[in-house]
Amino acid sequence: MKKGYFIALGVSVCLIILLIIFIRTYFLPKGVNIDKKKYPITGIDVSRHSGIINWDLIKFQNIDFAYIKATEGEDYLDPNYVTNINAAQKVNIIVGEYHFFRFNKPGKTQAMNFLSHTGGFSGKLAPALDIEEWGNLPVAKSDKQIKKDIADFLATVEQASGCKMIIYANVNSYNRYIRGQFPNNAIWICSFNKNRILPDNRKWLFWQHAHNGKLAGIKGFVDLNTFNGDEAKWKKYIDRDINYSLTGNYRMKMHSLIPQLWD
Repeated sequence: MKKGYFIALGVSVCLIILLIIFIRTYFLPKGVNIDKKKYPITGIDVSRHSGIINWDLIKFQNIDFAYIKATEGEDYLDPNYVTNINAAQKVNIIVGEYHFFRFNKPGKTQAMNFLSHTGGFSGKLAPALDIEEWGNLPVAKSDKQIKKDIADFLATVEQASGCKMIIYANVNSYNRYIRGQFPNNAIWICSFNKNRILPDNRKWLFWQHAHNGKLAGIKGFVDLNTFNGDEAKWKKYIDRDINYSLTGNYRMKMHSLIPQLWD
């Protein structure tokens, strides 16, 4: 009787441990600590899922930049976009905007949605296109067609704005849709591998290294990002990418110069 009880108890404990491991692996947000001496620049990316943000508090936590979700698909506008972009700029946080790409929608019409709401990128970080399989699969399109839609989106925005876009992707989406493609677009990668951030060792501009960041002014978790360089390289990048754009001369060739940052 006692033997059966202890066996059942042991099995129950093992199942609980496996359940905890499963939840931590697949459901809790992930993140890795990075060497802040090597990568001292810190940024966040936010959307309506971040809730109401106290940007005054964010400013005093050494946040250098923020990417703010603007649009998604053909007709969606993030309800917190206008509030977030205005409040972040008010406290002098450098901002950029991003669009969440929908695989089942044409690239050109998605680009028009993005352009219709963002209203120009002068004085901001280059706009970003968010490419990820999460929430997009399954889809009745081939990878070839999805890549064409991505290319159509990039071309439409770049032609209208004169600004080379940044491509955001996690490792899986990067390997499937971006790797070997779009050589003139800078990469913003989501990766939790500190030893090999990009699987093909391509240079990256921004690295999203955590989904589990905590900051006063944001309830819950927030994504944390860094820039590929020290303060001097960040200043060099900002001077080229933002201050130059304020003169009215957009930076179509800006990101072709990015490799010089690591010379």
